[in-house]
Amino acid sequence: MSVHTVDVRRVQRRTMSLLLVIQVLGSTAVTMTFAVSGILAAELSGSTGAAGLAQATLTLGVGAASYLLAAWMNRRGRRVGMAAGYLIGAVGAAVCVVAAEVGSFPLLVAGTVALGASAASSNAARYVATDLATADRRATSLSLVVWVATAGAVAGPLMVDQAEAVASGFGLPPLAGPFLFTMMCALVAGLVVFAFLRPDPLLLARATLRSRTAPEESEAEPAGPVSRFAEVAPTVAALVLAHATMVAVMVMTPLEMHHQGATHATIGAAISVHFLGMYAFSPLSGRLADRIGVRPSLTAGGGLLIVSVLVSAGLFGASSFTHGLGLFLLGLGWSVCTVAASTHIAALSAGDTRLQGGADTAMTVVSAGAALAAGPIMAVWGFAGLLAMAAVFSAGVVVAARRTQGSRRPWSVGRRR
Repeated sequence: MSVHTVDVRRVQRRTMSLLLVIQVLGSTAVTMTFAVSGILAAELSGSTGAAGLAQATLTLGVGAASYLLAAWMNRRGRRVGMAAGYLIGAVGAAVCVVAAEVGSFPLLVAGTVALGASAASSNAARYVATDLATADRRATSLSLVVWVATAGAVAGPLMVDQAEAVASGFGLPPLAGPFLFTMMCALVAGLVVFAFLRPDPLLLARATLRSRTAPEESEAEPAGPVSRFAEVAPTVAALVLAHATMVAVMVMTPLEMHHQGATHATIGAAISVHFLGMYAFSPLSGRLADRIGVRPSLTAGGGLLIVSVLVSAGLFGASSFTHGLGLFLLGLGWSVCTVAASTHIAALSAGDTRLQGGADTAMTVVSAGAALAAGPIMAVWGFAGLLAMAAVFSAGVVVAARRTQGSRRPWSVGRRR
């Protein structure tokens, strides 16, 4: 099929519709797995300390798969790479079901590593949304994919009881149920992507840009990965620091609230408000980035993160309400930063998915380190010490924002409206 006969806008609308559907499936599977993997690990190993290991291996799987799948997409396109991630994740979930049935902790660890590939494909979906987007709609398109994950973030944990009941009906251990449901979600998502993500948006974007490139430009030496990495490094730093700030504060605030006497219901409500800030306002974050640009958006997001830290530190008093407000602002700041940074990375990478996957790998690894360090830091220096670290990270986002730069060759297929 000639690229001249393809309606790029129509393909983009179809791609976005497909992405929104599979994001609901993918995000539901991921949040359900996170909700029970630690519990199953502790039950199989007989040690509460093993619960953290299961979460760590799942995070490790996400980080490793993010780059490996991106490298595959760079050669074969989005369709093959994303489908492979979901299908590998489905196999990992099946291994976890077997682990629950036979009572094998090592098998569970192996399964959670493979399961991370499904989450990596879901993360990559936000970049897929930008492949065929016009330059003035790139952030908005990306933000819609982030926004629809709200459904999965809410529905996943709420469906654990039903999934356990289904597993019991099949004679399986109850905790195998969420992994069984995750396997089905990942399998359906992978098959849908493989069957319907046609034409491949990345391959179409590359072909379209080649057809529009003047002969003298095509003969010029293209920017290599090292040159593009130098351009994108400050934006990746902003993405990584924003995510590390969010994770470190999010995982320890419930403990601080518990120490202050908050009920479990109150703590749960605060976490729900946090997720609301993370996802519900993503379309607004996208509109902001499209309207005022990436650098001001990242600066605003970093500023929101700093304000959230100050609120959590007791600037307006220490109470369950202020902790909830701090978590909401933390999620909102993360949303603004993530949408803006991811949009800029998509533009600067010029279709090189390895840079996108590398950014996600760095984000995952550093945030995992921040989560692991948060406990010891809080044990030694208290919640104030943890917030001091978060404030430094947040300030780093603002500094990195000031160093972001535009691409010499903007990656844009569609025409501006």
